[in-house]
Amino acid sequence: MRRADLLGARAGLLLPAAVLVVAVSGLAAGCSSPPPAYCTAATNLNNSVHNLGNVDVAKDGLGALQTALGKVQSNAKTFVSDAKSAYPSQTTALQNSLSGLGTAITSAKGQPPLTAAASVASSVTNVKNSADTLQNALKSKCPSGG
Repeated sequence: MRRADLLGARAGLLLPAAVLVVAVSGLAAGCSSPPPAYCTAATNLNNSVHNLGNVDVAKDGLGALQTALGKVQSNAKTFVSDAKSAYPSQTTALQNSLSGLGTAITSAKGQPPLTAAASVASSVTNVKNSADTLQNALKSKCPSGG
């Protein structure tokens, strides 16, 4: 067989192989779907809950905790409006824990800083726990940490 014939035969095999690779790549791309829109809201919520947990009430006062709670509530409202139908029990638990923290902050006003910190600690923990439960539920839909 002549060299030109061999090259022609190889080129004839390469073209179908290239088409197959492109077709398989297209199928794989079609199978993956972008994460739901609420994943961005979940990331923002997660960040604000993390910041809430870092507030030192004894040092920074209830005002700092109230500010951090406001940010969590705002992010939670956005997330809940986007994802409540997908995660009804988790979003309800989060809303309830946020309400409980708001009540604890109101009750702790006027108390000495250390007493106020102790008064709200369990409510902060409840918010963090409900947010963690929600984040665990989101892992399959928001793998990048939503």
